[in-house]
Amino acid sequence: MYCYHCGKHFDEKKLEVKSSSLESVQDQEFVGEQEVCYICPRCGQIVHSGHTEKDIKSLSRAAHSEIQRARNSFASGMGFVSVSVILLVLAIMFFLLAKKPNNQYQLVTTCAEFYVFVVLLVVGLILLVTGVSFVSIGVVKKHQYSSLLKDIQNETFVQ
Repeated sequence: MYCYHCGKHFDEKKLEVKSSSLESVQDQEFVGEQEVCYICPRCGQIVHSGHTEKDIKSLSRAAHSEIQRARNSFASGMGFVSVSVILLVLAIMFFLLAKKPNNQYQLVTTCAEFYVFVVLLVVGLILLVTGVSFVSIGVVKKHQYSSLLKDIQNETFVQ
C-alpha cells in the first residue's frame, strides 16, 4: 500500500501485527462494507484502499519525488564508492611502502607507513560498504517507483 501524500510504501500486514485495528473497534457493529484506513508511518496522513483522481495525481507527484531521492542516493553512493577505491589504492601503496628493503622486504609494523595503511584501509572499507548500500537502495527504490508510475500511466494501479 502506498501513501497518497508522501509516496511511502508500507505493508499493511506489518502494521496490523504492531497494532491491530480490530482491537479498537471490537464492540462496534459493522454494517455493509467498511473501508479500511491506515495511518502513514512517515507523514501521518490517512491512507485508504479506494482512490480518486486527486489521490492518483498526488501519488504520481510523490512517486516522482521518490525517484529523485533514489537518484540522489545512487549518486552519493557512487561518490562514496569512487572515493573508497582511491583510498584503497593508496592503502595498497602504503602497504608496499611498509615493506622495508633493509629487512629483505618483510613487513615492518612499527613504521608510520603501516599505520597510514591501516587507517586508509579501514576508512576505505567503511566508505565502500556505505557506498554499495546507498547504490543498492537507490537502484531498488528507482525500480519500485518507476514501475508504480508505469502502473499509474497505464491505469492499472490498484491499492
